[in-house]
Amino acid sequence: MHRRSVRLLAVTLIGLMALTGCGKKGRSHGGGLGGLGSGGSGGDSPASDPSGLPSGVPTDLPSGAPSYTPGYPTPSSSYSYSAPPTYNPDATNETSGTNCRYDQSTGQFKYDVKVTNTDSSRSFRYSISVKWNDYADDGLLGYDSQDVTVLPGQSETFTATAGYTITKRTQYTCQISLASKYTTS
Repeated sequence: MHRRSVRLLAVTLIGLMALTGCGKKGRSHGGGLGGLGSGGSGGDSPASDPSGLPSGVPTDLPSGAPSYTPGYPTPSSSYSYSAPPTYNPDATNETSGTNCRYDQSTGQFKYDVKVTNTDSSRSFRYSISVKWNDYADDGLLGYDSQDVTVLPGQSETFTATAGYTITKRTQYTCQISLASKYTTS
């Protein structure tokens, strides 16, 4: 009776091995369908498969399934970011003034201001403020502010003016008090 049980157990094990594909190394079973499942590939895999799946379980996706996880970039996707070009908004070094004067016929202080855009690729809008001060007490006699747009690598000249009536002998100074630049859109 004991021999019959061992034979029955042996026949059962051999039948189970034949169904699951265990014990046959180096060959595919069922036209490359691997084990009992369909849609798999590669035949037998060792029990210590690094994927952690039991032997004979298919590890690839069925046909027609996406090869990436929807909502996530594919491994070949690449992103690049380029920061916008920067510039120094202080335009003091790009401005100069000449011919500080008082025009008695119009009752105006005048000052010729030259603005030079040193950038060779971008236009800028310059905001320039000029003030006239009394030389003796540094009191404000006049003020003017103008905006001018200058093309890349070009210069523009304008005359700043401020109305004032001089009633006594006055010594005065002209000064560019503010020079800023902004990108044009």
